[in-house]
This record gives sequence, structure tokens and C-alpha cells, in this order.
Amino acid sequence: MKEMIIWPAYIDLKRTKNEGRKVPKEFAVQNPKLKDIAGKLKKMGLEYSIEHKKSYPKDPWEICGYIKVKADKRTSKLQILKEICKNMG
Repeated sequence: MKEMIIWPAYIDLKRTKNEGRKVPKEFAVQNPKLKDIAGKLKKMGLEYSIEHKKSYPKDPWEICGYIKVKADKRTSKLQILKEICKNMG
């Protein structure tokens, strides 16, 4: 297992790639929330923990939190992000 950090910015439609979005626009969602991401991770059967009082490094003034996910070593972050985005928003 490996741990990875998922910030809401990674799947946020309003962000550009330079602003931190990691998924293509066709997968991105509007205004992603930690609880929605956590709900998707739960449905995916992944173990996770939420860190609420953290700020995204590219926006240090905005406290949005992140989710730490434990995933199989063969699974990429992009695969997980795309799966989170499915049927969301």
C-alpha cells in the first residue's frame, strides 16, 4: 500500500493545470468538497483520513483541507482522481 494526498484543487474545474488541477477538464468537477471526495473514496473501498485545517500550497491563505488515501502500489493518483470524478458534480 502507498499513501497519497488528494487536495480538492486536483479535481476542481475552475482551476487550470498551473493552478493545481491534475485531471483533464472533461473529468473535473465544480466546487469539489472534502465530504464528497470522502464519500466517493468510501464507495471505492479505499482507506482514507481527512485533514481539515490544512491549506493547499498554491493557495496558502485558503484552508481547504486534504484527504490522505491508502491505495494499492499499482494504482496511480490520476486513476483514483478520475474515479472520484465519475458521477460527481
